[in-house]
Amino acid sequence: MMQRKISDASQQIDALDGLRGFAALIVVFSHTSNAKMYFLPGLDLRGTGKTGVLLFFVLSAFLLARPLLQKGSAMISKSEMAHYWQRRFFRIYPLYTLYLLAGLISTYLIAHYMGKSDVGIPFSLSPGEFFRHMTLQEGKMVTWSIAVEFKFYFVLPVIAYGVFLLRDRLGFAAAIVGMFLLIAAVAIYSPQAASLPDDPRLTPYLPVFFGGILLAVLQAKIDQLGTPEQIVRVLRVLGYVGLAGVAFMTPLVFSIYKSYTGGGWVPSNYFTRYFLELRLCWSLVLLSCVNVPGYLQRVFMWQPLRYFGALSFSLYLFHIVFVEIAEKLSLSGYAGAYFVLATSTLASFLSFKIIEEPVSKFKLEKFFGRKAAKTSAGR
Repeated sequence: MMQRKISDASQQIDALDGLRGFAALIVVFSHTSNAKMYFLPGLDLRGTGKTGVLLFFVLSAFLLARPLLQKGSAMISKSEMAHYWQRRFFRIYPLYTLYLLAGLISTYLIAHYMGKSDVGIPFSLSPGEFFRHMTLQEGKMVTWSIAVEFKFYFVLPVIAYGVFLLRDRLGFAAAIVGMFLLIAAVAIYSPQAASLPDDPRLTPYLPVFFGGILLAVLQAKIDQLGTPEQIVRVLRVLGYVGLAGVAFMTPLVFSIYKSYTGGGWVPSNYFTRYFLELRLCWSLVLLSCVNVPGYLQRVFMWQPLRYFGALSFSLYLFHIVFVEIAEKLSLSGYAGAYFVLATSTLASFLSFKIIEEPVSKFKLEKFFGRKAAKTSAGR
């Protein structure tokens, strides 16, 4: 079964590959539900797309911060930073650039030959919008999260190094307290309630990313202590609590609950600004998946989920195109949903094999005096 490998085999956590695939599928299921395409009777997951994106953010911060913290002071060396930026750039920009070029070129061709200036594939894009997308100033449809995540890459080494200094000089507790204070300060400065729909700014989402860094610090302590049975028991329960919390904070489940308690159905965007609450729930799930052998870990180690985890970036970008195609073909219900899943999976597989996998092998470390890594790129 195909899966994305990471540069350091010691950092490979199979359950998190599946969790990434689950995040991608949440986004797909949300957007198909928006178009009234459902995979199962009653499975209306409108309004859950942001939930999947927040899971992506937590995973990204955790998986990138963990190896940086393990390197200690060496994380800011010229060779380590060159390696870090090479991998971040080639992970995102080659496919992202081609995706935007498709929008730019198709918009011009459709306007020139069909007279429709606001149509493009995957969406209409002017030269000015193309530039603003490439410089992370703007996001359209699903691309807003690309701008947010890449901006975080600039912040991560600074925060990780600060956490290392706190931990090294004042101890583990100081690093934990420092991260909590930082999360609280940013949440006050840029409250989640004031965020915009599909907001390409980084600051509203910094508490989510910082939560992922905090998880990396906690995981380092767990690795140091081992996992005695009492910790395993606590994390097992917390993992299920987190998953239940995520499920409860879906418009469908919460509306069912409200209907039984005398309330009405909530709008699909009801939980789209619950960044901190969803981040906390996903954090509990992540820690449980990493540390606790059991049902939850086995579910996310399921090979199909890990397969979608490998394709997650392409699937995230391309599925929206096939949602629109299904709508143009007047496909709805189950036919539309499975058409979108099948076609976007095929397109994502081809994208992974033709673009993502080959460019992940580009190596620039030799220019900075570092021996090139031998394994392929990933989160």
